[in-house]
Amino acid sequence: MSPPEWTGPYRDRAVVLRTYRLGETSRIVVMLGEAHGLIRCVAKGARKVRNRFGGRLQPATHLNVRLWRGRGDLDTLTSAESVELHPFEHPRLLADKLELFGKAMAMLEAAGHLALERTPNPALYDLLVRGLRSLHTHPSPLIVGAFLWRLAQLEGIAPAPGFCVGCEEPANPVALDLERGGFTCAGCCRGAPLRPETARIIRDSLEGRTAAVLGRTTGQAASEFERLGVRILERHIERPLRALYFVGRVASLPSDASAAV
Repeated sequence: MSPPEWTGPYRDRAVVLRTYRLGETSRIVVMLGEAHGLIRCVAKGARKVRNRFGGRLQPATHLNVRLWRGRGDLDTLTSAESVELHPFEHPRLLADKLELFGKAMAMLEAAGHLALERTPNPALYDLLVRGLRSLHTHPSPLIVGAFLWRLAQLEGIAPAPGFCVGCEEPANPVALDLERGGFTCAGCCRGAPLRPETARIIRDSLEGRTAAVLGRTTGQAASEFERLGVRILERHIERPLRALYFVGRVASLPSDASAAV
C-alpha cells in the first residue's frame, strides 16, 4: 500500500468493526468511518486494566474518534467517545442476547468486506448505523436479511424487483437466478425457487419499505429471504460470511442453554 498523501490529526464518526491484539498492551482497531471509509488504527495501551478508552472499543460501538495519520499503514487512535449507548458496548449484558450480538457481528462483517481503506462511503456507513439501531427498535428475525439486501442494492448487485432476466419483461418473480443476477418468471423459471411471500418481502426491502418488512410475521419465508441475501453477497465478495453461522448455531440452542453459553 502506498503512503498516505498527508499526515496529521483528523476526526471522524465511526463504528468499530473488529479488533486484534497487538503486543502486550495495545490493540489494532478496524472501524468504518463516515468521512474516511475503512480505518485501521492502533489503540495504544487499550488492553491495560486502566486505559483511556475504557470499554468503548468493542465491536458495534458508535464513536466520535480522533486519530493521527502517519506515514505507515496504521493510524493512531488518540481518543474515542461514545455517540450513543447500546447493549453491545457492555459484554456482561449479553448472556441472554447472544443471537442479537451475532446479528450485529454479521452486519459488521458484511460491511467490512465492502468498505475500502481511506475511501469515504457515507452511504455504507449510514446503512450500517441504521441497521444496528434497528436491532433494538425492531428486533425482527428479518433484520439481517433486510440489511444484506439493501447492502447488495447499494453495491449495485441486487436484482431488479418485478423484472425477469430471462424474457426481459415485467413479471412476478418465481425464482432467483444467481448466474444471471436476477429474478425469473414462471415461463423462464430457472434458479432458486421463491415463495410468493419471500418475493414480496424482497420487493418491499429493495423499494425502501423496511418498516413493512420488519413488521411481517415470520416463517419459512424469513429464512429464505436471509439465505438468498447471503448467497448474493457471498458470490460478490467471494468468501463466506462467517458470523451468520454463529447466528444459526445460537438460534438453534434451547433458551436455557443460550443463557449458559
